Amino acid sequence: MPRINQLESLKVLKAVVECGSFTAAAARLNISAARVSKSIEQLEFNLEAVLFNRSTRQMQITDSGKHCYNRALVMIKQWQDLKEQLVESHESTKGNLHISAPMSWGLDILAPIIEAFMQQYPDITLDVQLSDQQVNVLEGQFDLVLRLTNQLSDSNLICRKITNYPFIACASPGYLAAHGEPKEPNQLQDHCCLMYTLPGATRKWQFIKGRKSIDVYLKPQLLSNNSKLLHTALLSGRGIALIPEFMVTKDLAAAQLIPIFKDYSSKDLNLYSLRPSNSMPSHRLKVFHDFLSQKIQQR
Repeated sequence: MPRINQLESLKVLKAVVECGSFTAAAARLNISAARVSKSIEQLEFNLEAVLFNRSTRQMQITDSGKHCYNRALVMIKQWQDLKEQLVESHESTKGNLHISAPMSWGLDILAPIIEAFMQQYPDITLDVQLSDQQVNVLEGQFDLVLRLTNQLSDSNLICRKITNYPFIACASPGYLAAHGEPKEPNQLQDHCCLMYTLPGATRKWQFIKGRKSIDVYLKPQLLSNNSKLLHTALLSGRGIALIPEFMVTKDLAAAQLIPIFKDYSSKDLNLYSLRPSNSMPSHRLKVFHDFLSQKIQQR
């Protein structure tokens, strides 16, 4: 027989008192009479009190049983209220959401989406933390972590790919006029390069042409873990950058930046949403994720 918990024992007690017998209580609860008897015995053992006087002809509740029954009504009601409150909170579009996102992407792409989301869902309070450092998703500090990466490592996380962004090698017209335009990636070693990097990362750019990949190892003039800083230097004519397309779309359209190596490509930067596999997403988190995905696809 499966183990009987104390909440179940209280529910069985309630049914026995209201039905007048173990058999009738078993029928109401759709369990066996033996389980009803075992539940009452376990409850009496835990409370160190006799709840029913039993004989072959009748069963009579004791004063301890009456007191336990009255307390059981209160405790069962409190449990039901707690469940309803949690379900309401879980399924509500009210409450808090804690989001982690990359810095530059957050400022360029996420910020206007957040503004639109707040207009549509004013009862959801957002706490959005922007950082290019990878947070530990399993610590549970965030309801959702948004991450940009070429390749996501295997993990026990629930991962969903939202979109991908190609990289663009480009420079300002002024820089290209002064230093010439490289025609092949290996010519980058003769140019000023502006490189996004994190501590310990290899200082190289990879280009792909057909089925062949080319690794170009560089000594950049400017290194940074923030793409906005590199973008500013790029527009100022300080050098060449390999930068996510979403950061330079308007600049390319306005001819403030010129793409180079048009016959080459690089591995895309993928946007993933991450959350622990042992967490149940709230309704408001689903609403936010769907809203975010829709807005990004519209772009």
